Amino acid sequence: MHQSVNIFSNVQILKLVGSCFFLNLLIPRATEYTTNTVILSLPAPLVLFFWVVIGYASKERHLLERLEDKLIPLRGPPCCWFCLCCPKLPFSKQRFKVVKACIYQFFLTPVILFIIATVCSKYGVFKELKFVPDNAAPYLVGLNFASFFIGVYGLVIFMKTTSKLLHGFHIHGKFLSLQLQFILVRFHFFTFDTLGRLGFFPCHPPVSSLMTALYIRSALLLGEGFILSVVGRFFFLHAPPPHFVSVVDTTHPINQNA
Repeated sequence: MHQSVNIFSNVQILKLVGSCFFLNLLIPRATEYTTNTVILSLPAPLVLFFWVVIGYASKERHLLERLEDKLIPLRGPPCCWFCLCCPKLPFSKQRFKVVKACIYQFFLTPVILFIIATVCSKYGVFKELKFVPDNAAPYLVGLNFASFFIGVYGLVIFMKTTSKLLHGFHIHGKFLSLQLQFILVRFHFFTFDTLGRLGFFPCHPPVSSLMTALYIRSALLLGEGFILSVVGRFFFLHAPPPHFVSVVDTTHPINQNA
């Protein structure tokens, strides 16, 4: 039941993101509001993915019990270069809490940074894309990137730790479909905004270079989002393994003694 609610919430959030891109094409002046909505809501599906995986075990404590004798792989993107020499650590509840905190901050940090940026802009100490020491933009952008790396790294560790335990639930496919959506949106936001402000795209008054970039960005993201939604739908709505039983917690496959 809980995983069904989380999957439904995931779908609704992705619909909201797609609606924002479509609204950008219809009402370009609403770009600022729709962009903020997308940035703030986009990490939510990845956090819900964390809840979905826990839902497969019925309860968090059941999952922790089955992971007690497992190892936590520290090698994984996007921090694979820093953790290349790190050994696998034995699983513990304390380490799970750290991973859990990394995942939760993935959603909370952008909200906090958005509030800080709004307050700073009111006092004139925040100007977007102005990277000078007396402006808050470089510091907030740096914190945002740090939050992204920590959050994705925590999700990758969690996925690798639970994927073998939940064999048959297509954990990798579900995670990749959500992660690609997030990465593509952030990449397009940064790339097209930068190119538009630099005048890379043609300017046909009253349509500026930046406006052309926003049109292209929204159209691309609509198409890419549709493709990823179809792929994600396949994985999330795929039939569970034959041995999956969700009626009684004690009969769940990962809650049974090996």
